[in-house]
Amino acid sequence: MFLNALSTVSPRTQDGAVNVFVETPKDSPHKYDVDESGLFRIAIELPEGQRFPFSFGFVPNTKAPDGDALDIVLVTAGSVPAGALIEARLIGVLKMENDEGGRMARNDRVVAVANMSRIFANVQTLSDMREGFAWDIELFFHDYNRMIGRPFEIVGRGERDDAYAMLEEAEKAARDG
Repeated sequence: MFLNALSTVSPRTQDGAVNVFVETPKDSPHKYDVDESGLFRIAIELPEGQRFPFSFGFVPNTKAPDGDALDIVLVTAGSVPAGALIEARLIGVLKMENDEGGRMARNDRVVAVANMSRIFANVQTLSDMREGFAWDIELFFHDYNRMIGRPFEIVGRGERDDAYAMLEEAEKAARDG
């Protein structure tokens, strides 16, 4: 269902906005994945009282170094539904590694702001966010990976130019197969 529709969605719109497909809405106690059939499946239930502090998804028709679509942390003022396609702009990247088959591998998270957001309308780079924002998101991913028993490490941060370079590489990788 979703996978068939997403196969026709460009990573960017005609005016250059980045298309973000939301798998897990902000404030969800569950991590959702879209499976091979195109249905949403609950992948993980967070511990009691924990919620996703952001929406989480990917850019359709991209291929990140881990072989999956480019992961996106989507910043909005409130929750948007799973399955929403949101136009956004990239503001930075949280550089991370986690265990993939017994070795540590990069699994960066690109950070984007929804273009529709009035509250974040003036945010253009990760450093424009409130003090502590990136640390809060890194802490969430640290706790999340610890919860599932996966070794994890923060290796740095990047600003908007780094995020767009990652998007261009992921677009090219998807085109090249």
